[in-house]
Amino acid sequence: MMYVLMIRLSNRMEKSRWQQIGICLFNTENLYILLYLRNTTKTSLYHMKTAFISDVHGNLEAFTSVCESIKQEHVDRIVFLGDIVGYGANPNECIELLQSLTNYAAAGNHDWAAAGRQSAHAFNAFAAEALEWTRATLTRENMLFLRSLPLSLDMREFLGVHASPSMPDRWRYVFNALDAEAVFGTFSHRLCFIAHTHCPVIFEKLVDAPVVPEFPAMAAFHPCGRYIINCGSVGQPRDGDPRASYGVYDTSDNRYHLVRVEYDLLSVQKKIRRAGLPDYLAYRLSVGR
Repeated sequence: MMYVLMIRLSNRMEKSRWQQIGICLFNTENLYILLYLRNTTKTSLYHMKTAFISDVHGNLEAFTSVCESIKQEHVDRIVFLGDIVGYGANPNECIELLQSLTNYAAAGNHDWAAAGRQSAHAFNAFAAEALEWTRATLTRENMLFLRSLPLSLDMREFLGVHASPSMPDRWRYVFNALDAEAVFGTFSHRLCFIAHTHCPVIFEKLVDAPVVPEFPAMAAFHPCGRYIINCGSVGQPRDGDPRASYGVYDTSDNRYHLVRVEYDLLSVQKKIRRAGLPDYLAYRLSVGR
């Protein structure tokens, strides 16, 4: 058996997608070591730990706190599921932080609306007002970045999309078991990670069984099951818990866990009010609604 060892120094998380058979990734804060073993089986060494984040909505304090938390998870990659802007007062800073973290990013409805790729006619009054402010605030480079984001991420292990995997450009919500049941037949992956509702939930589909919604902090996926997983919201949670939310999935043990993170809420609220954005957008952060 032949061993090839490569050492790489880096100041940021590795963004490449390791697809070759027999690659293991070990990382410390600034050191990445790749170990490649020839003549090994496909399943014996391929493991990937992924953090899923979404719905940052210009909330820089929540985003930076989540990034610090993700460092403690020692993930191999970060996947973003849409809506980096909207509602919050730091759209440019959040976009630039996202760009420094990952190449795996999907578009949300606020992203495309801010970039002019779609109309905001379906937005409520608070969202529409924040959208106009965001459009006027974004740099040209960041506007182009939002325009470039795809609707979905078709990955080896899962599908990632902001809203429903069924016609993602319609931005439909998957709130409950009936919604989930209707869309399981529209994608072929075993796992689909979504966002949009700002509420963390797991929908489980077993053979010849109804879809079941679950709200665990940790979950082990059944080998014969299919799942739709919502990791909640970083910047505007709506499940009654004001803490930022993100998820982590590890292929090595087929487990997923949800992480909640405290952040400097008062600073975010002051920024929203100072920017002249609707006061309700500041208030709702306190109650997680």
